[in-house]
Amino acid sequence: MMEPFKYHQVPFQDACKEIRLLSLSPSPTWSSPLQCRLSTTALADSSHPFTALSYVWGAATTTPQSIQITTASTNPASSTLPITTSLETALRYLRDPTSPTTLWIDQICINQGDPTEKAIQVGLMGTVYAAATQVLVWLGPAAHGSDLVMDAWAAMGREARAWGMEGYFTRERHGLLEGMVYGAEGVGGEEGRALQGVLERAADLCAPLLRVGMVKAWFEREWFTRVWVVQEFCLCADTVFVCGDRRVAAPLVRMAVQVLRYAVSKKFAVLSVPAVPMERLDEVSRESTGGLFMVRARREKFARGEAGGDGDRLHVLLRKLFVGHDARATEPRDRIYGLLGLAVDSGELGIRPNYTPGETSRSLTEAARAIVEKGARVDILCYSQFPKDVRSLPSWVPDWRPNLRRSYYTITETAEPHLYAASGDSAVEIVAPPGDNDRVLGLRGYLVDTIERVAEEAWVDMDWNHDRYRRYFDQFDALHRMSLEKGPPIHSQVRKKESRWRVPIGDIYWTKEVQSHRATPDVAVEHARCVQTVHEFEEMALLDGTELDERLAAWFERFHAGLIGASYRESMAIMVGKRPFLTRDGYLGMAPAEAEPGDVVIIFGGGRIPFVLRPTDVDESTFSFVGEAYCDGVMDGEIMEKTLKRSFFLD
Repeated sequence: MMEPFKYHQVPFQDACKEIRLLSLSPSPTWSSPLQCRLSTTALADSSHPFTALSYVWGAATTTPQSIQITTASTNPASSTLPITTSLETALRYLRDPTSPTTLWIDQICINQGDPTEKAIQVGLMGTVYAAATQVLVWLGPAAHGSDLVMDAWAAMGREARAWGMEGYFTRERHGLLEGMVYGAEGVGGEEGRALQGVLERAADLCAPLLRVGMVKAWFEREWFTRVWVVQEFCLCADTVFVCGDRRVAAPLVRMAVQVLRYAVSKKFAVLSVPAVPMERLDEVSRESTGGLFMVRARREKFARGEAGGDGDRLHVLLRKLFVGHDARATEPRDRIYGLLGLAVDSGELGIRPNYTPGETSRSLTEAARAIVEKGARVDILCYSQFPKDVRSLPSWVPDWRPNLRRSYYTITETAEPHLYAASGDSAVEIVAPPGDNDRVLGLRGYLVDTIERVAEEAWVDMDWNHDRYRRYFDQFDALHRMSLEKGPPIHSQVRKKESRWRVPIGDIYWTKEVQSHRATPDVAVEHARCVQTVHEFEEMALLDGTELDERLAAWFERFHAGLIGASYRESMAIMVGKRPFLTRDGYLGMAPAEAEPGDVVIIFGGGRIPFVLRPTDVDESTFSFVGEAYCDGVMDGEIMEKTLKRSFFLD
C-alpha cells in the first residue's frame, strides 16, 4: 500500500514566485492507474511550458479517487493523493497514450490543506492562466448529444471565420454586421448574401439539435455556473473547450453561438414554431456564453493595449456575475478571489486572499471596504440585499450570492451618460469610525428626511395581473394624496403632482425604440393609459358573451396601435423588490421592501442615488443599512442646497 502524498516532498523555495507542475504519465489503457511527476518551477520561467485546466471540482466522495505521484526527490517511490471523481475523469480523457502531458491543476498543484500557501497561490492564479500556453476547458464526458453539438460549433465556427466574422467584432464594425443580418435583402452586396447563406446552413444544422434539447443541455453544463471559470477562461489566448473526446477552440464557439443567435432571430422556417418549440428558441437568447465571451473580448483588448480596451474593474465583474446570474462558488470568499486575476484594478484595491477558517465575514468586509474607499464606488451598496447567505456580515456588506436583484439604476458607464446626480459633483468622503471598528463604514452625506409611511405591499412580482397592478396603483395614489396635503412645499405643486407618474418608474422611461432616459411630461399620458388598461381588465372580468368579445376587440385595436401604456408598465419593472414610501416633509419614493416608518433617506457624497438607513440605539450617527432608494425631488443634487453634510456610520 502506497503512502499518502505530503506536500513537503515538493516544497516551494518562494511560494510567491513559484508554482508546481504535474507531468501526467502516458498510457494507452483507459483503466490503468493515473500517475504523474510533481515538480516546482519559477512562474516567470518560460522554458517550462504548461497547459492549465479549467474544470468543475465536483463534490467530494466518501471513496475518493487518487493519483500516484512521484517527485524529484531522492526517493523514487510513489505516493498517492486523493482527487475528486470529476478531476479523475478529466485526467483519463486528457491523458495522452504515448507522451507525458504537463499540466497545472489547482486541486493537485496547491496544498489545499494549508491556508497560508493556498492564499498565496490563489493570488497568483490570474498570472498562472495568463502564462499557460493553452487552457483546456473541461466540460465533462460526452452526454445528451454533446458530440453533435461540439461538431456543430466547430463547423459553424469555421464557416463564420472563413466568411470573416471575427473582423466585425469591433465597436466600429459591429453595426455593419448587424446591418447585413437584419437589413433589407441585398444589404452588404455579395458579402451580405454570403452571410445569409452561413445563417441558413447553421439553421439547418442546429434545428434538430435544438428541437430535442441537445443545445440546451450543452449550455447547462455545470462549468458555466462556476465563478472561477471566468478568470480561467479569459486570460489565455489559446483556450479550448473539451467535452468527451471533442475539442473546439473558444473563438470558434463564440462565432458559432453568435451565428445561431442570428439564425434564430431571422425566423427561418426550420427554426420557427412549430418546427422547434418556442421554449427551445427562447433558450438561445438566454444562453450562458454571451457574457463570458464579452468579458474575454474586453480583457483581450486590454492586454493588447487597444483603444477602448479598458478591461473590467472588480465592481463591474461582480455585477456581471452575480446580479441576475447564477454564478456559484462553494467557498463564499471565492466570489471575490475568483475574479482578482481578471479585474484590472485588483492591484489598486489591494485585496489579498485569506482562507483562514472562520474569517469569511472579515474577508468579504475587507473587499467591500476596498471597493468603496479605494475604488470610490458607493453604488456597490445597492447589492447589499437581504436575507444574506453569509452569517454575521455587517449590514452594508454585499454577500455576492447568485441572482442578486438588479439595481433600478444600472447603466454602462463607458457607453451611456449618467441619468442621476443625487450628490451633485461631490466625491466619496470616508470617515474613520469610532474606535476604528473594522466592521463599520463611515461616510459623509446628507439626510433627506425620515420615512413616515410605507405602502402595505411591496412590488415583488411585476408580471401582468390586473388585480395586482390595481393594488399597486391604489396604494401609491393614497400616499400621493397625502403628499399633496403636506406643507411647506418641498418643491412646486406642479412637480408634486407629476410624482404620481414619475415615482413608479423611478423617473426613468424605456421603450423598444429609445434607450432608458429621464421621463418627460408626455409619459403622463402613458401612465394614464396603463391605469386605464388595469381598470378595463377589471371591468371585463365581470363580462361574458358578446359584450366581452366587443370590449376585447376594442382593446386589441388599441394594443396594436400602442395605446395601452405597455411601455410604462415595462418601465415599472425596475422597481421590483421595492415599496412606495412617504416622508414627513412629503417626499415620495420607492424604498426596499424591508423599509419601515422611522427609517431615514440619505444621500452619500459621490452617490448617484439615495439609500435608506435604519437608526440604531448605539448613537444618533450609527445606522443599519436597508437598501437603495428612489426619492422624487432629490435626484439632481437639490438636497445639497437644503441641508449640511454630516457623518453616517454603517454597522
